[in-house]
Amino acid sequence: MKKLFSMLIASAMFFGLGSNALANENKAEDQAKAMEMIEKTNRDIDKKIEKAVEKADELQEEYLMEVREIEEGKEILELTEEHGEVLIELEMNRHDAKKFKKLVKKLAKIDEKIIKEREKIDLKISELNNEITLLTTQLVEAEDKEENKLNKKLAKLREKLNKKNEAAEEKTAKYTEDLEDVIDKVFNETLEMSAETIEKAAKLGVQAECSWKLVRFADRWVWIDPLRVVGI
Repeated sequence: MKKLFSMLIASAMFFGLGSNALANENKAEDQAKAMEMIEKTNRDIDKKIEKAVEKADELQEEYLMEVREIEEGKEILELTEEHGEVLIELEMNRHDAKKFKKLVKKLAKIDEKIIKEREKIDLKISELNNEITLLTTQLVEAEDKEENKLNKKLAKLREKLNKKNEAAEEKTAKYTEDLEDVIDKVFNETLEMSAETIEKAAKLGVQAECSWKLVRFADRWVWIDPLRVVGI
C-alpha cells in the first residue's frame, strides 16, 4: 500500500513538472513570436516612413521649382539651371586649363544674361508701378465721368502686378495641402499598425508601447510611432 502511494506521488510530481516545463516552453515560444511580430512591424513602419519622406521631398522640390519660375520667370530659371551645370563642369575640368578657360567664359555669359533678364523684370514692375502712381494722381483731379474709367484701368494694373503673388500663394496652398495629406496618411497608418501589434503582443505575454521618434517630412518635423518592448 505504501509502495503504491509512493508511486502515485512520484507520478504526480513527474506530470506536474512536465506540465510546468511544457507551459514554460509554450510561453517562451509565444514571447518569441511576439518579439518577431514587433520587429516586423517596426521594419514595415520604417519602410512606410521612408517612402513618405521621399514623397514629401519630391513635393517640396517641385513646389520650390514652380515658385522660382513664377518669381523669376522661365527664362531666368533655365539660365540658373544652366549656370549650375557649368559650375559642375568647371569642377570636373579644373585641371584642364583650356576647357576651364572656355567654361569660365561661358559662365560669364550666362551671368550676363541672367542680369539682363532680371533688369527686364524690374523694368516691367517699375513701369507698372509708375502707371499706377500716375492713375492715382489723375483720380484725385478727375471728374465723375473720368473717375470710373480710371478706376477700372487702375484695377487691371493692380491685378497684373499682383498676379505673381496670387500664383505663388496658390502653389503654396496646394503644396501645404499635399504635404499634410502625405503626413496624415503615414501617421494614421503607422499608428494603426502599432496599436494592432501592441494588442497581439499582449495576448502572447509581451508588453509593448509606442516609442515616438521625430521624423522630417520636407520642411515639417513630425512624431511617428515605432514600437519598443517594455515588459515580458
